[in-house]
Amino acid sequence: MTFRLSHAALEDLQSIDDYTVQTWDAEQADRYLAMIWATFERIAKHPTRWRIRADLHQDCRICFSGRHAILYRLQDGAIEIARVLHDAMDFPVHASDLFQGHE
Repeated sequence: MTFRLSHAALEDLQSIDDYTVQTWDAEQADRYLAMIWATFERIAKHPTRWRIRADLHQDCRICFSGRHAILYRLQDGAIEIARVLHDAMDFPVHASDLFQGHE
């Protein structure tokens, strides 16, 4: 199954990259983002493996990669990755507009 990233998920990845480069270095950022990308690929291979978070959205599933939660759903035969949020973030606050405009 293929996957696509929302604009918000792309912004999340850019923020993760910026923070990791600033805090550690570019090499660490590359490794961490590669790990997240590998998780996207695992989700695409086994999309129903991870649990549904109906409290965030009726179709939302969550999968963790390192310290980040990947929020996604199955939509039109593909995986729609909505957000990539740090595990310390308040998910309901940051996920209030999940899949907005894609219903």
